[in-house]
Amino acid sequence: MATDIELFNQHQMDTRNRLNFLVQSVLFLAGTALTASVSVFTGSRTIKLSETLQAALAASWWALVASMCLAVVVVAIVLLRDYALGERWRRSFDDPSVDASGTPGAADVAIIVCGILSLIAFLGGFIGIGYVATSVVVA
Repeated sequence: MATDIELFNQHQMDTRNRLNFLVQSVLFLAGTALTASVSVFTGSRTIKLSETLQAALAASWWALVASMCLAVVVVAIVLLRDYALGERWRRSFDDPSVDASGTPGAADVAIIVCGILSLIAFLGGFIGIGYVATSVVVA
């Protein structure tokens, strides 16, 4: 039977794998949507957009860029937080007064906030591009 620490480590590994998958998915989908829509809407002389649709398209592009940037920030904060925890843990072997508990802190709040903002920006940008595309087809 697995010990509590083994179960905890399995849970953490599963969570990290899910985070990596989500970040990779956001980066792939946002990057692909951004590239495709920029190519279509800037490369075609026949697509005429109203000022409202142009503004929606520009906002969608910026939302996708923001989602990708925030996703990278999330991964960077996770790596820095885990590195710092590992260093505290290593120091605690020689000095028992070093706190290596890894209790949630400011980095965890930043990860959650940036992650939620990244998802909101991704969904907003993706939906915005869909709105502009369908508006062009219907018009």
